[in-house]
Amino acid sequence: MPFIDIVPIGPAGSGKTCLLAAMKQGLDTHSSDAVPVLSADPTTTLRLDQTWGLVRADGSGWPAATDRDVWVDLCFEAWCDDGEPLYEVGLVDYDGSCVTVDGHPVSRTLAARVRRADAVLCVLDGARVAALLGGERAFFEHTMSGVWKLAAGRGKVVRFVVTKWDLLEGRATLEQVRDALAEVPGFAAAARRSSGWRNAPGSVGLIPVSVVGEEPGRQAVVPLWSALAPVLRVAAERARRTGRGGSAAAEVGVNWLAQAVTAEAVRRVLHRVVGEVPEGRGARRYAGFAAAGASMLAEAAVRTWSDRATRPAHGQAGRARLLRRAAEACQWELDGFRHRFPASALHGVVSSLPTPLRRRVG
Repeated sequence: MPFIDIVPIGPAGSGKTCLLAAMKQGLDTHSSDAVPVLSADPTTTLRLDQTWGLVRADGSGWPAATDRDVWVDLCFEAWCDDGEPLYEVGLVDYDGSCVTVDGHPVSRTLAARVRRADAVLCVLDGARVAALLGGERAFFEHTMSGVWKLAAGRGKVVRFVVTKWDLLEGRATLEQVRDALAEVPGFAAAARRSSGWRNAPGSVGLIPVSVVGEEPGRQAVVPLWSALAPVLRVAAERARRTGRGGSAAAEVGVNWLAQAVTAEAVRRVLHRVVGEVPEGRGARRYAGFAAAGASMLAEAAVRTWSDRATRPAHGQAGRARLLRRAAEACQWELDGFRHRFPASALHGVVSSLPTPLRRRVG
Protein backbone atom coordinates (compact mmCIF):
# COMPACT_ATOMS: atom_id res chain seq x y z
CA MET A 1 0.00 0.00 0.00
CA PRO A 2 1.58 3.33 -1.02
CA PHE A 3 2.53 5.68 1.79
CA ILE A 4 2.33 9.34 0.72
CA ASP A 5 4.21 11.76 2.96
CA ILE A 6 3.04 15.40 2.88
CA VAL A 7 4.89 17.85 5.12
CA PRO A 8 3.57 21.35 5.99
CA ILE A 9 6.35 23.88 6.53
CA GLY A 10 5.95 27.40 7.85
CA PRO A 11 6.94 29.67 10.74
CA ALA A 12 5.16 29.88 14.08
CA GLY A 13 1.78 31.59 13.84
CA SER A 14 1.36 30.95 10.11
CA GLY A 15 -1.66 28.70 10.69
CA LYS A 16 -0.31 25.17 10.10
CA THR A 17 -2.21 23.52 12.96
CA CYS A 18 -5.48 25.28 12.13
CA LEU A 19 -5.08 24.30 8.47
CA LEU A 20 -4.60 20.63 9.42
CA ALA A 21 -7.59 20.72 11.79
CA ALA A 22 -9.83 22.30 9.13
CA MET A 23 -8.55 19.80 6.57
CA LYS A 24 -9.64 16.93 8.80
CA GLN A 25 -13.07 18.49 9.24
CA GLY A 26 -13.35 18.93 5.50
CA LEU A 27 -12.64 15.23 4.98
CA ASP A 28 -15.26 14.34 7.60
CA THR A 29 -18.08 16.62 6.46
CA HIS A 30 -17.65 17.00 2.70
CA SER A 31 -17.61 13.43 1.47
CA SER A 32 -17.62 12.69 -2.23
CA ASP A 33 -18.60 9.57 -4.11
CA ALA A 34 -15.73 10.17 -6.55
CA VAL A 35 -12.90 10.34 -3.99
CA PRO A 36 -12.03 7.26 -1.87
CA VAL A 37 -12.89 7.65 1.80
CA LEU A 38 -9.89 9.19 3.62
CA SER A 39 -10.17 8.86 7.39
CA ALA A 40 -7.90 9.78 10.30
CA ASP A 41 -6.50 7.34 12.85
CA PRO A 42 -7.54 7.78 16.54
CA THR A 43 -4.50 9.86 17.57
CA THR A 44 -4.93 12.21 14.63
CA THR A 45 -8.66 12.49 15.27
CA LEU A 46 -8.16 13.37 18.95
CA ARG A 47 -5.58 16.07 18.32
CA LEU A 48 -7.19 17.75 15.32
CA ASP A 49 -10.75 17.62 16.66
CA GLN A 50 -9.56 19.27 19.87
CA THR A 51 -7.84 22.01 17.86
CA TRP A 52 -10.91 22.52 15.68
CA GLY A 53 -13.06 22.88 18.79
CA LEU A 54 -10.83 25.74 19.95
CA VAL A 55 -10.95 27.40 16.54
CA ARG A 56 -14.76 27.32 16.46
CA ALA A 57 -15.24 28.23 20.12
CA ASP A 58 -16.63 31.55 21.30
CA GLY A 59 -14.09 34.05 22.57
CA SER A 60 -10.55 34.20 21.20
CA GLY A 61 -11.26 31.22 18.97
CA TRP A 62 -7.61 30.24 18.40
CA PRO A 63 -5.56 27.43 19.91
CA ALA A 64 -2.39 28.10 21.86
CA ALA A 65 0.94 27.92 20.07
CA THR A 66 2.34 24.41 19.60
CA ASP A 67 4.83 23.43 22.32
CA ARG A 68 8.47 23.82 21.34
CA ASP A 69 9.38 20.13 21.71
CA VAL A 70 6.18 18.70 20.25
CA TRP A 71 6.31 16.57 17.12
CA VAL A 72 3.06 14.82 16.23
CA ASP A 73 2.72 12.42 13.32
CA LEU A 74 -0.73 12.51 11.74
CA CYS A 75 -2.06 9.65 9.67
CA PHE A 76 -4.96 9.27 7.23
CA GLU A 77 -5.90 6.15 5.27
CA ALA A 78 -7.88 5.91 2.04
CA TRP A 79 -10.29 3.02 1.65
CA CYS A 80 -11.88 1.46 -1.41
CA ASP A 81 -15.59 0.78 -1.66
CA ASP A 82 -15.01 -2.86 -0.71
CA GLY A 83 -13.27 -1.90 2.55
CA GLU A 84 -9.72 -2.59 1.34
CA PRO A 85 -7.03 0.04 2.12
CA LEU A 86 -5.80 1.83 -1.01
CA TYR A 87 -3.13 4.29 0.21
CA GLU A 88 -1.97 6.04 3.37
CA VAL A 89 -1.20 9.74 3.87
CA GLY A 90 1.20 10.99 6.53
CA LEU A 91 1.31 14.59 7.80
CA VAL A 92 3.00 16.20 10.79
CA ASP A 93 2.36 19.01 13.28
CA TYR A 94 5.12 20.84 15.15
CA ASP A 95 6.25 24.22 16.47
CA GLY A 96 6.95 26.44 13.46
CA SER A 97 9.84 28.24 15.15
CA CYS A 98 12.03 25.27 14.20
CA VAL A 99 12.40 26.75 10.70
CA THR A 100 13.24 30.27 11.89
CA VAL A 101 15.18 29.78 15.16
CA ASP A 102 18.68 28.29 15.20
CA GLY A 103 19.20 25.28 17.43
CA HIS A 104 15.54 24.26 17.65
CA PRO A 105 15.28 20.64 18.92
CA VAL A 106 13.24 19.39 15.95
CA SER A 107 14.97 21.30 13.13
CA ARG A 108 16.99 18.31 11.91
CA THR A 109 14.01 16.00 12.19
CA LEU A 110 11.97 18.34 10.01
CA ALA A 111 14.73 18.75 7.42
CA ALA A 112 15.12 14.98 7.11
CA ARG A 113 11.37 14.51 6.81
CA VAL A 114 11.13 17.16 4.06
CA ARG A 115 13.93 15.49 2.07
CA ARG A 116 12.00 12.21 2.02
CA ALA A 117 8.56 13.77 1.48
CA ASP A 118 6.44 13.31 -1.63
CA ALA A 119 4.88 16.76 -1.25
CA VAL A 120 5.35 19.95 0.76
CA LEU A 121 2.70 22.47 1.84
CA CYS A 122 4.58 25.74 2.27
CA VAL A 123 2.31 27.72 4.61
CA LEU A 124 2.33 31.51 4.15
CA ASP A 125 0.70 33.68 6.81
CA GLY A 126 -2.03 35.76 5.14
CA ALA A 127 -1.45 38.64 7.57
CA ARG A 128 2.20 38.75 6.52
CA VAL A 129 1.18 38.58 2.86
CA ALA A 130 -1.10 41.59 3.42
CA ALA A 131 1.89 43.45 4.86
CA LEU A 132 3.97 42.40 1.84
CA LEU A 133 1.38 43.94 -0.45
CA GLY A 134 1.80 47.12 1.59
CA GLY A 135 5.54 47.14 0.95
CA GLU A 136 6.90 45.34 4.05
CA ARG A 137 9.33 42.79 2.58
CA ALA A 138 11.67 42.03 5.52
CA PHE A 139 9.68 39.08 6.89
CA PHE A 140 9.57 37.18 3.59
CA GLU A 141 13.12 38.07 2.56
CA HIS A 142 14.81 37.28 5.90
CA THR A 143 12.64 35.45 8.45
CA MET A 144 11.26 33.10 5.79
CA SER A 145 14.68 32.21 4.37
CA GLY A 146 14.71 28.85 6.18
CA VAL A 147 11.27 28.01 4.77
CA TRP A 148 12.37 28.81 1.21
CA LYS A 149 15.40 26.52 1.58
CA LEU A 150 13.25 23.63 2.77
CA ALA A 151 10.69 24.15 0.00
CA ALA A 152 13.28 24.38 -2.77
CA GLY A 153 14.19 20.69 -2.95
CA ARG A 154 13.59 18.88 -6.21
CA GLY A 155 11.69 15.63 -6.51
CA LYS A 156 8.49 16.64 -4.74
CA VAL A 157 5.21 18.46 -5.28
CA VAL A 158 5.13 21.93 -3.66
CA ARG A 159 2.01 23.89 -2.81
CA PHE A 160 2.28 27.42 -1.41
CA VAL A 161 -0.78 27.82 0.85
CA VAL A 162 -1.83 31.37 1.80
CA THR A 163 -3.70 31.03 5.08
CA LYS A 164 -6.06 33.62 6.64
CA TRP A 165 -7.33 34.45 3.16
CA ASP A 166 -10.28 36.25 4.77
CA LEU A 167 -7.82 39.07 5.57
CA LEU A 168 -7.05 39.48 1.86
CA GLU A 169 -10.28 38.59 0.11
CA GLY A 170 -11.85 41.71 -1.33
CA ARG A 171 -8.63 43.67 -0.84
CA ALA A 172 -6.36 41.81 -3.26
CA THR A 173 -6.64 39.17 -5.95
CA LEU A 174 -4.60 35.97 -6.07
CA GLU A 175 -2.85 37.38 -9.17
CA GLN A 176 -1.66 40.37 -7.13
CA VAL A 177 -0.50 38.10 -4.32
CA ARG A 178 1.31 35.88 -6.82
CA ASP A 179 3.11 38.82 -8.43
CA ALA A 180 4.12 40.26 -5.05
CA LEU A 181 5.52 36.89 -3.92
CA ALA A 182 7.33 36.44 -7.24
CA GLU A 183 9.37 39.55 -6.41
CA VAL A 184 10.70 37.82 -3.28
CA PRO A 185 13.92 36.07 -4.40
CA GLY A 186 13.54 33.13 -2.00
CA PHE A 187 9.98 32.39 -3.08
CA ALA A 188 10.85 32.70 -6.76
CA ALA A 189 13.84 30.37 -6.41
CA ALA A 190 11.87 27.75 -4.45
CA ALA A 191 8.96 27.82 -6.89
CA ARG A 192 11.20 27.72 -9.95
CA ARG A 193 13.24 24.80 -8.60
CA SER A 194 10.10 22.85 -7.73
CA SER A 195 8.44 23.50 -11.10
CA GLY A 196 10.72 20.98 -12.80
CA TRP A 197 9.42 18.01 -10.76
CA ARG A 198 9.19 15.11 -13.23
CA ASN A 199 8.47 17.71 -15.92
CA ALA A 200 4.95 17.93 -14.50
CA PRO A 201 3.06 21.21 -15.09
CA GLY A 202 1.12 20.71 -11.86
CA SER A 203 4.11 20.27 -9.54
CA VAL A 204 3.90 23.76 -8.02
CA GLY A 205 0.90 25.92 -7.13
CA LEU A 206 -0.48 28.76 -4.99
CA ILE A 207 -3.62 28.09 -2.93
CA PRO A 208 -5.63 30.53 -0.74
CA VAL A 209 -7.35 29.08 2.35
CA SER A 210 -9.43 30.53 5.15
CA VAL A 211 -10.57 28.51 8.17
CA VAL A 212 -13.29 31.03 9.01
CA GLY A 213 -16.34 32.01 7.01
CA GLU A 214 -18.29 29.75 4.69
CA GLU A 215 -17.24 26.11 4.26
CA PRO A 216 -13.78 26.37 5.85
CA GLY A 217 -13.32 22.61 5.73
CA ARG A 218 -13.96 22.44 1.99
CA GLN A 219 -11.37 25.19 1.43
CA ALA A 220 -8.79 23.48 3.63
CA VAL A 221 -9.05 20.19 1.72
CA VAL A 222 -8.02 21.88 -1.55
CA PRO A 223 -4.25 21.78 -0.76
CA LEU A 224 -4.55 18.08 0.07
CA TRP A 225 -6.35 17.16 -3.17
CA SER A 226 -3.96 19.37 -5.13
CA ALA A 227 -0.89 17.61 -3.69
CA LEU A 228 -2.35 14.11 -3.91
CA ALA A 229 -3.33 14.24 -7.60
CA PRO A 230 0.20 14.16 -9.10
CA VAL A 231 1.64 11.92 -6.36
CA LEU A 232 -1.10 9.32 -6.87
CA ARG A 233 -0.39 9.29 -10.60
CA VAL A 234 3.23 8.42 -9.84
CA ALA A 235 2.14 5.72 -7.38
CA ALA A 236 -0.19 4.24 -10.01
CA GLU A 237 2.60 4.14 -12.58
CA ARG A 238 4.94 2.50 -10.07
CA ALA A 239 2.32 -0.13 -9.24
CA ARG A 240 1.75 -0.80 -12.94
CA ARG A 241 5.47 -1.26 -13.59
CA THR A 242 6.30 -3.55 -10.70
CA GLY A 243 3.23 -5.74 -11.15
CA ARG A 244 3.89 -7.79 -8.01
CA GLY A 245 2.24 -6.33 -4.95
CA GLY A 246 3.75 -2.96 -5.76
CA SER A 247 7.12 -4.18 -4.47
CA ALA A 248 10.30 -3.49 -6.39
CA ALA A 249 12.01 -6.02 -4.09
CA ALA A 250 9.76 -8.77 -5.48
CA GLU A 251 10.83 -7.86 -9.02
CA VAL A 252 14.51 -8.01 -8.01
CA GLY A 253 13.96 -11.36 -6.34
CA VAL A 254 12.40 -12.83 -9.46
CA ASN A 255 15.35 -11.58 -11.54
CA TRP A 256 17.86 -13.23 -9.21
CA LEU A 257 15.88 -16.47 -9.17
CA ALA A 258 15.69 -16.53 -12.95
CA GLN A 259 19.43 -15.93 -13.24
CA ALA A 260 20.28 -18.66 -10.73
CA VAL A 261 18.03 -21.27 -12.33
CA THR A 262 19.23 -20.31 -15.81
CA ALA A 263 22.89 -20.65 -14.80
CA GLU A 264 22.26 -24.13 -13.37
CA ALA A 265 20.30 -25.19 -16.48
CA VAL A 266 23.05 -23.97 -18.81
CA ARG A 267 25.72 -25.77 -16.76
CA ARG A 268 23.88 -29.07 -17.00
CA VAL A 269 23.19 -28.70 -20.72
CA LEU A 270 26.83 -27.93 -21.48
CA HIS A 271 27.99 -30.89 -19.37
CA ARG A 272 25.65 -33.23 -21.25
CA VAL A 273 26.57 -31.87 -24.68
CA VAL A 274 30.30 -31.98 -24.08
CA GLY A 275 29.99 -35.53 -22.85
CA GLU A 276 28.00 -36.76 -25.86
CA VAL A 277 29.59 -34.90 -28.80
CA PRO A 278 33.19 -35.37 -29.99
CA GLU A 279 35.56 -32.49 -29.45
CA GLY A 280 35.88 -29.97 -32.26
CA ARG A 281 34.70 -26.63 -33.56
CA GLY A 282 31.29 -27.99 -34.59
CA ALA A 283 30.71 -29.45 -31.15
CA ARG A 284 31.54 -26.15 -29.48
CA ARG A 285 29.14 -24.28 -31.79
CA TYR A 286 26.43 -26.86 -31.06
CA ALA A 287 27.06 -26.49 -27.34
CA GLY A 288 26.66 -22.70 -27.61
CA PHE A 289 23.30 -22.99 -29.40
CA ALA A 290 22.09 -25.55 -26.86
CA ALA A 291 23.14 -23.33 -23.95
CA ALA A 292 21.29 -20.31 -25.41
CA GLY A 293 18.14 -22.36 -25.90
CA ALA A 294 18.34 -23.73 -22.36
CA SER A 295 18.85 -20.22 -21.00
CA MET A 296 15.73 -18.84 -22.69
CA LEU A 297 13.56 -21.80 -21.71
CA ALA A 298 14.71 -21.71 -18.07
CA GLU A 299 14.14 -17.98 -17.69
CA ALA A 300 10.69 -18.16 -19.28
CA ALA A 301 9.72 -21.05 -17.00
CA VAL A 302 10.85 -19.22 -13.85
CA ARG A 303 8.99 -16.04 -14.76
CA THR A 304 5.81 -17.96 -15.61
CA TRP A 305 5.95 -19.77 -12.28
CA SER A 306 6.68 -16.56 -10.40
CA ASP A 307 3.76 -14.73 -11.99
CA ARG A 308 1.37 -17.51 -11.04
CA ALA A 309 2.74 -17.87 -7.52
CA THR A 310 3.17 -14.27 -6.47
CA ARG A 311 0.70 -12.15 -8.42
CA PRO A 312 -2.31 -11.16 -6.24
CA ALA A 313 -5.72 -12.44 -7.22
CA HIS A 314 -6.83 -9.07 -8.63
CA GLY A 315 -3.34 -8.15 -9.80
CA GLN A 316 -1.32 -5.06 -9.19
CA ALA A 317 -2.79 -3.74 -12.41
CA GLY A 318 -6.10 -3.45 -10.58
CA ARG A 319 -4.46 -1.44 -7.79
CA ALA A 320 -2.81 0.78 -10.39
CA ARG A 321 -6.21 1.48 -11.94
CA LEU A 322 -7.70 2.37 -8.54
CA LEU A 323 -4.82 4.73 -7.75
CA ARG A 324 -5.13 6.35 -11.17
CA ARG A 325 -8.87 6.84 -10.66
CA ALA A 326 -8.18 8.32 -7.21
CA ALA A 327 -5.82 10.84 -8.84
CA GLU A 328 -8.49 11.71 -11.41
CA ALA A 329 -11.07 12.12 -8.63
CA CYS A 330 -8.79 14.60 -6.84
CA GLN A 331 -8.55 16.55 -10.07
CA TRP A 332 -12.34 16.57 -10.41
CA GLU A 333 -12.65 17.95 -6.87
CA LEU A 334 -10.39 20.83 -7.89
CA ASP A 335 -12.39 21.92 -10.96
CA GLY A 336 -14.38 24.62 -9.15
CA PHE A 337 -11.27 25.92 -7.39
CA ARG A 338 -9.28 26.21 -10.63
CA HIS A 339 -12.08 28.14 -12.33
CA ARG A 340 -12.30 30.54 -9.38
CA PHE A 341 -8.52 30.96 -9.01
CA PRO A 342 -6.80 30.50 -12.39
CA ALA A 343 -3.70 32.23 -10.97
CA SER A 344 -3.11 29.25 -8.66
CA ALA A 345 -1.04 27.50 -11.35
CA LEU A 346 2.52 28.76 -10.91
CA HIS A 347 4.33 26.58 -13.43
CA GLY A 348 4.05 29.02 -16.30
CA VAL A 349 5.06 31.91 -14.08
CA VAL A 350 8.20 30.49 -12.53
CA SER A 351 9.55 28.17 -15.24
CA SER A 352 8.87 30.26 -18.33
CA LEU A 353 8.44 33.77 -16.98
CA PRO A 354 6.95 36.47 -19.22
CA THR A 355 9.58 39.10 -19.97
CA PRO A 356 8.37 41.84 -17.52
CA LEU A 357 8.06 39.39 -14.63
CA ARG A 358 11.34 37.69 -15.52
CA ARG A 359 13.14 41.02 -15.08
CA ARG A 360 11.58 41.49 -11.62
CA VAL A 361 12.33 37.95 -10.42
CA GLY A 362 15.76 37.70 -12.02
